[in-house]
Amino acid sequence: MRLTAIISALVLFIHLGAQEWALPVISVANVRDTTRHGAEMTTQVLMGTPLKITQRMDCGWSAVITPEGYTGYVIDNSLAFLDDTRMELWRRSPRLAVTSPVEIKAYSNPDVKSEPVTDLVPGDIVVDARMHKKGFWGICLPDGRSGWVSKDCVTPLEALNKGNVAEKVLNSAIVCMGTPYMWGGLSVKGMDCSGLTKHAYLSAGIIILRDASQQALAGTSVDMDSLKKADLIFFGNPLTGRINHVAIYEGDGYCIEAAGRVKRSLPENAGHIITARRYIGNEDSEGIVPIIHHPWYFATESVEKRAVD
Repeated sequence: MRLTAIISALVLFIHLGAQEWALPVISVANVRDTTRHGAEMTTQVLMGTPLKITQRMDCGWSAVITPEGYTGYVIDNSLAFLDDTRMELWRRSPRLAVTSPVEIKAYSNPDVKSEPVTDLVPGDIVVDARMHKKGFWGICLPDGRSGWVSKDCVTPLEALNKGNVAEKVLNSAIVCMGTPYMWGGLSVKGMDCSGLTKHAYLSAGIIILRDASQQALAGTSVDMDSLKKADLIFFGNPLTGRINHVAIYEGDGYCIEAAGRVKRSLPENAGHIITARRYIGNEDSEGIVPIIHHPWYFATESVEKRAVD
């Protein structure tokens, strides 16, 4: 299919019908706790993240639910709205995940000297236009715009779950080192502690819960002297046991955490250790969902049986 035909189909896909779903159209969209720009940013969603719309408001904001069940409000001009039929089409379309370790650009032509169309960050999802030229892949963005990205910066969405999970998680965390801490942040532009862990696991095609206190309830408990690479270590109040921080175990006694910036630390210096949890080997358990098994992303019979909404 020609690129122009794909774009035309996507434009119809986005603009027609009842709008019960949405996809962020910018690389990183902010989710706030009320419908104000000055309201607290509770999290972020990346381009192409499927969102369920629970309410469209006259003020130009929409109430959304994220794939892991987080709720909040996103301004409408950051979203492309879809009905059930067109959402199903998106789920069945060939898509690419941005796997570059850093922010990149999509260009108007397969040439880095051409005009940029958008920035893209690791974890963004775009439609594969099935056009390859000069080391670039043609892509379609959620709002129907087209562009070209280096083929070395993207991978088929379903391929994220392939390979060594621990290695992917740690590589993602390591390349984030130096990224500034930002409350509610979930991308290489800025992230908080649980944003780092969520981002790192997403690089391996695994969707986990958003907050550290939620993440501490998933997976299986492990002793600190039995830690393996990519296990999560949780910190908090020694009197109440309340979780307020999380880090990724790197191995050799070190962890990677987002505190001021993403950095390598000794667990004993990162806070009071409350518990540690193992996610790898516990995929498909509550709070841990491989992206290929999440029905908001993929629409196959096997996927539908594993519905999490």
